[in-house]
Amino acid sequence: MNTNSRTKKNAAVILLLAIMAILPTLTAKAQDNSDEYGIWTTFEASKKINKKFKFGVDAEFRTIDYVSNVERWAIGASLDYKISKMFKANIGYSFIYTRKPEETNIKDIFDETLGLYNYNVDHAYWNIRNRFYFTLQGEYKVGRVEFTLRERLQYTRTNSTTTDETKYRYEYTDPVAGDYQLTELTEPEFKRTKHNTTLRSRLTAKWDIRNCKITPFASVELYTRLDEWAGCDKLRYRAGASYKFNKDNSISLYFLYQDAADDDEPKGYALGVEYSIDL
Repeated sequence: MNTNSRTKKNAAVILLLAIMAILPTLTAKAQDNSDEYGIWTTFEASKKINKKFKFGVDAEFRTIDYVSNVERWAIGASLDYKISKMFKANIGYSFIYTRKPEETNIKDIFDETLGLYNYNVDHAYWNIRNRFYFTLQGEYKVGRVEFTLRERLQYTRTNSTTTDETKYRYEYTDPVAGDYQLTELTEPEFKRTKHNTTLRSRLTAKWDIRNCKITPFASVELYTRLDEWAGCDKLRYRAGASYKFNKDNSISLYFLYQDAADDDEPKGYALGVEYSIDL
């Protein structure tokens, strides 16, 4: 067996071991009924303006409940500035059109003996988000492993909208006999504008395997909301590999898990596919 074949075989084995290592974690997390499952797809295109500047555009499409519902789609643009060989800065904007799923809100206990609850149901709806971000990124290589630390400050404005809300209320028809009925009332509900400022800190490790087009990678990302400080809000874990067709085209496949839900995304895991092209 020649050196190239042996290297590629080793890369495939390592990638398989990485997938096997992360699957038990995903399976364990999946036992929680609050976890969601989705597919994330991303397309990125970039063009170098000169030695310092690079312009990029991207498009994203996500599903939830496997592929049964669309969770969001987004388009964006960014500008990179190369500060030095190890550091670069980035500014960008994303237009995000996202679907908020149906949500049930439990109200006061109606009767402790019966154990019945009044509740409201917010119907599913779509809304628009405008996101602006500024990024600083540093890279450092140890042997054939490259470590990247990215600090991103992002501001997101979620536009106001109107949806329907159904209120369910239990009422006694005969208090003595304990008979009751459930009534419902649906009426419009106004969702106010929301503002979110978050710091995203991501550490990534990539292994550059000699004479191989496959590059395994893994990352962990911390989300810290700054306008409503409460420490780390959620963690996102990612592991996968990228394949370089040539110097301008590459594709990445990864598993992703995030441990908490917020206004931006549900808790759960996803299978992601990302295609990148340099023009």
